[in-house]
Amino acid sequence: MRRFLAVFFAFASVASAQSGEWGSRGITRRLVASGDRVYAADGRGVAIYDVSSTPIRRIAVAETGGESLDVAPVSDDELVVATRAGVDQFALPLTAVANYPSANATILASNGNLIAGFNGSFITVWRPDMSTVATFPTTQNVSALAWHGNTLLAAIPGSAVMLFDPTGVRAASMISESAQDLAVSGDTLYIAAGIDGIVQYDISDDSAPRLLSRTAAGGNNFTRIAVGTNRLAAAETDNAIDVFDLSSGTPVLADRFDEPVQTIAMSASRLFSAGLQVDAHGLTRATGAPLRVWDLSDAASPKFVAQYNDLAGPVSGVATDGTLAYVVDPPFFRVIDISTTASPREIASLAIDNIGDRVRVRGDLAILYGREQVQLVDVSNPYVPHVVRTWNTQGGPPSSAAFAGANFIEANPFSGFHVVDFTDYATPQQIGGIKGHYYDVVSDGGVAVYVASEGVSLGAVSVARPQTPAMVTSSVIGPVQTEIAAPTANHPELLVVQTKSAIRIYNVANPLDPQLLSSTPTMTTGVVAADGDTAFVATPGSVQAIDLRDPAHAAFSGTSMQAVAPMRIAAANGKVVIADTYSLRIYGPDTAPPPPAPPQRRHVADH
Repeated sequence: MRRFLAVFFAFASVASAQSGEWGSRGITRRLVASGDRVYAADGRGVAIYDVSSTPIRRIAVAETGGESLDVAPVSDDELVVATRAGVDQFALPLTAVANYPSANATILASNGNLIAGFNGSFITVWRPDMSTVATFPTTQNVSALAWHGNTLLAAIPGSAVMLFDPTGVRAASMISESAQDLAVSGDTLYIAAGIDGIVQYDISDDSAPRLLSRTAAGGNNFTRIAVGTNRLAAAETDNAIDVFDLSSGTPVLADRFDEPVQTIAMSASRLFSAGLQVDAHGLTRATGAPLRVWDLSDAASPKFVAQYNDLAGPVSGVATDGTLAYVVDPPFFRVIDISTTASPREIASLAIDNIGDRVRVRGDLAILYGREQVQLVDVSNPYVPHVVRTWNTQGGPPSSAAFAGANFIEANPFSGFHVVDFTDYATPQQIGGIKGHYYDVVSDGGVAVYVASEGVSLGAVSVARPQTPAMVTSSVIGPVQTEIAAPTANHPELLVVQTKSAIRIYNVANPLDPQLLSSTPTMTTGVVAADGDTAFVATPGSVQAIDLRDPAHAAFSGTSMQAVAPMRIAAANGKVVIADTYSLRIYGPDTAPPPPAPPQRRHVADH
């Protein structure tokens, strides 16, 4: 008990000393329009925008207890938000009322009297007080919910639209369409049916839906749909919007324009959109515009009206020395002074084309990696970082990289394991390699490298001869992420590995012969970091600390640190920083401030 209390208070001191946050932003996942208001579930919480005039105003924003996924206005005074920690209820204009952790949902819809949600296994219907009215089991995925009066409609991709009566009086009916999304206007149902086009049904009699029309079938893949006054908009995959004229009663394609789009909504003739930029590998980045507004009065000539501007992101990578945090916040590499925990401040930012998702720092160099390029950034003057080298991996994401001796190593799922000399060549050159498919890599800084292969095996690689790296040992454990814990007076050098089902700790005092000390099962996979005698594991909703003083009997303990959607965690000198998608979170005591910025050089005119 004495040991447990000592561990608990040691971890609690890190977590509760102080906390701070930098760069909060939302990345829109779902839009719902109502008159001159647009509601957005934006990951960090919920936001309300006034779109009655330009510029657009964000009139309220609130964080949710878990990552927000969907939003549904219930009335003029209330809305509900689906999060990874249950359903949150708000009184407008965004005062938190309650959280219902047992009300699990990723998709929501409300008709004003009832709320429906889908959680992966069930469709549940609740009253506004979140008491359950009905539950409908489903073995198939549901991509959208909508109401027609008191009839609930559920889109099942590749299969059907199901119509449910929550009272149980009428048996469920079905429309055989490959539904991706739904929109209901009066007694008409519009279906985004993927490659089967835009489909229109008369649902005046919910028990006997009647097909009215099918438009634009074949060639397009419609995934989202919204209906306004005589206008219909449909998102085509992730990068285009098709506009249809409904004046004749049947959708008629009027125009198509390119636009990053994951969610759309309509009010009258105005279209609201938000999207992510998608690269050739399917990886996404935010645009910095959580809401864009279009005028569809002339369906054949949509006009862009305005957008709301915010930080882009996501905050995807972080490294720290305890005083500075080096942050990947695409398209920027940023240096944040975190010495005063509660008041972090940006001291530098550098825009980098094709910036990687992750960062490691050694001495005066930062390495950015994770996509098609590896960038080396000089941070000797943290106020003026600059790119000094770029190397093309000739592969694809998600890759990993680390410093090893005078070189860096890159593990790539497409092009293999690379040893790259960045000091002896004007452009970094690969000097050694191993064929294979690699996803994660960490180095002890010397001759040993630990590499995860295809998420299956963990290998120890010797780079003592960098031209001929050699796999020395390999074991099948399902690794996800690895981290080195430097030796202390209480433990030797350790390798902390998050696998698909456990946290495994290895003794690597003999670097090329890792010895398993302990394995602790985990319910979810997280991101890991180590500092001194403590390792940290961040998962959505929590951060756990691991006592490394007796690594053969690793003790896990909860902390008060928060993580909504952690992408990376780093720790040094008692400070913990989390790249938490929607912000940078900082925990721990105040530390020594960075040196002041050097004076600017004065330019003297020639005489």
